[in-house]
Amino acid sequence: MKLTQRGTAAALILAAAAACSGTAQAATAVAGGLRVGTLGLGAEGTIGLTDRLNLRVPFNVFSYDYDQTEDGIEYEGTLDLKSVGVQLDLHPFKGSFYLSAGLYSNGNQLDLKASDPSGTEEYEVGGGTYVSDTTDPLRLNGGLDFNSAVPYLGLGWGNAIQGASNVYFRFELGAYFQGAAKVKLDASGSAVNVDTGNSFDVDDGSIESQVFQANLEAERADVEDDASDYKIYPAISFALGYRFNL
Repeated sequence: MKLTQRGTAAALILAAAAACSGTAQAATAVAGGLRVGTLGLGAEGTIGLTDRLNLRVPFNVFSYDYDQTEDGIEYEGTLDLKSVGVQLDLHPFKGSFYLSAGLYSNGNQLDLKASDPSGTEEYEVGGGTYVSDTTDPLRLNGGLDFNSAVPYLGLGWGNAIQGASNVYFRFELGAYFQGAAKVKLDASGSAVNVDTGNSFDVDDGSIESQVFQANLEAERADVEDDASDYKIYPAISFALGYRFNL
């Protein structure tokens, strides 16, 4: 994770706290709500620190499984979104508009599997071309992981602590600095080199296997390089909740 991203979030949090230190008061309300957005489904709790500053603790979860066969290749995938954070919301005009900065514990990940029991489809792996050996089908396993600690910056509309009604609605746009994906890619089973016609176990240590593993690592590095351009995940969320006056 870049230090500048952590530093920016921390600086905004400190600036917000400093700006509001002169108006600090005892908390007069707490709020809880349900949320939905690009980080998943979840809930949030909010407490007022001053008349301009709220402390919010959101968490998000979502899971999706994909299982389908296309052109003879069986694909399985699992997307897991898991995150919990702490945010400071600065309402500079004591109204609905706010700026937010925070830090999240991030568990987002994607796992993928592909296999071809029929042995009819070609795999382009690095600089080599392979088909699955039907006696021991080739299986490719991949995944994406991200930074476990993620700075967050955003802005939105809605105030969970102040307002005429105890029911609140909030809309927020933000940037989730999860960093470049770390790509995992490995294989098991047996393959046939299309160029040589040789069949081999991808883990048997043979020359064919060593070349395959080198090609697999080259493929993994290429995917990781392509993914390095996407370090910021857009965070859009809606929340609906209720304020409890103390």
